[in-house]
Amino acid sequence: MVKFNKGTKVLALAAVVVLAAGCASNSSVKQAQATADEALRTAQSAQQAASSAQSTAQAAKASADAASAKADAAQACCNEVQGKLDRVFERSQRK
Repeated sequence: MVKFNKGTKVLALAAVVVLAAGCASNSSVKQAQATADEALRTAQSAQQAASSAQSTAQAAKASADAASAKADAAQACCNEVQGKLDRVFERSQRK
């Protein structure tokens, strides 16, 4: 039977602890990398959704601007017709 002195036993125990810690930290690194990869995919997906939402918002703004322009034109026309009606009414009151 081989006899190990106290220093050899401590060194062997330290080697086992270092190897176990190395495996645990390697596993932790892999898990952290997987988490980071998932976070990156989620961020990219969110960026795509935000870009799509921005495009939709820009299209909605363009439609709203066009509707506002049409409403302004309709109001101007209405004001013009109202002015003509007022003049016709005033003329009819003078006669």
